[in-house]
Amino acid sequence: MSESDTLQSMFRLLHEIRSKQGEHDSRFSRIDNQLAGLNKRFDDWQETTATRLGLATHANLRNTAIEAELEALKRRVEALEGSLRPTGH
Repeated sequence: MSESDTLQSMFRLLHEIRSKQGEHDSRFSRIDNQLAGLNKRFDDWQETTATRLGLATHANLRNTAIEAELEALKRRVEALEGSLRPTGH
């Protein structure tokens, strides 16, 4: 193989390598875009989940407070009813 043939083969290989790098660049760009989309969806999901958990926790705490207040009112009514009952004298 002559020096000219060797150079041509080397240039052909370099051209093929560069072409493959271009394909990889395009592929990596698509993957980057897909990952950015997935990251956005994950961030949205995280925010939604945190909001829902926060609302559920708030509703649960509010429900517990209302139940406690209702029980206190029941005790007060029972005490008042007990004080209105005839003592049997």
